[in-house]
Amino acid sequence: MSQNFENAIRERFEQGFKNWNNGYDAWLDWCETLYEPDAHYNVYSDRLTLQQYKDMMGQLFQAYDIELGEFHNMIVEGEWGAIRYNVYIIDKRTGERIEQKTMEFVKFKENPEPIGVRVIEGWALSDKPLSAH
Repeated sequence: MSQNFENAIRERFEQGFKNWNNGYDAWLDWCETLYEPDAHYNVYSDRLTLQQYKDMMGQLFQAYDIELGEFHNMIVEGEWGAIRYNVYIIDKRTGERIEQKTMEFVKFKENPEPIGVRVIEGWALSDKPLSAH
């Protein structure tokens, strides 16, 4: 793997972190550039297609205000990346605020420009899993 590929993965993580806090619609738009069309995301032990992942996130955004917090660290090696960060969540029904510690492990694919690197599969783990009620 080239250093350029690893740098592009780092940039995708950083850009994705910035785009998250702009709401669900902005996140959906970002998905079109971040994920391969046949990507999968593994959340709470469920392997989801990209559409299932989008639908699940839509349900979560309806139930919670979700904001990414502190970005702690990132490791990138070859086609793999890992990130650790905090998420701040407010339950829209109860007003309860939750701080969630999250890790993601992601496998990327290198595409020619203008597509660039995109996720082919990811795994997300949090210390306080959410449900859409």
